[in-house]
Amino acid sequence: MKFLCLISVATAFIFIFSCEKKYERPDHYSVDLFENERNEQKKRMLTAEEALEKSILVLKTDKTELLGNPKINNRSVFVYKIADGEILKSRNDSVDFPIRIISDYDLFSKRKKEDSATIYLVKPTSYKLLIKDFGVSYQTVPLAPNF
Repeated sequence: MKFLCLISVATAFIFIFSCEKKYERPDHYSVDLFENERNEQKKRMLTAEEALEKSILVLKTDKTELLGNPKINNRSVFVYKIADGEILKSRNDSVDFPIRIISDYDLFSKRKKEDSATIYLVKPTSYKLLIKDFGVSYQTVPLAPNF
């Protein structure tokens, strides 16, 4: 009889302590609001040939004026007006100057504003509100060479 009581008490202890479950926070409910900012790595600059392939318009100009520098999501955006320039590549026969462009990077960060620049352009895909406000018609190719 004592043996049966010991076995039942031991079984009860094992059952009580083995069924203890610890709370684990479910990760599938979490949403990372800053995932893009954390995963942003140093990206490779495009070569001139790669940027030429991606662009629909390439201009060489020294008549570029900064119209605005708004900040969106802690990133600077640059809006330029190009008064005139030489067309190196175009899908259209002509370009009506002046044109306004939007860029994620400063076109004149490494040189003077009087220097000429080769600018690789595509149709704008981001910053829809700025495009309407500033009358932007092109956007610089991301990671294009800046010379």
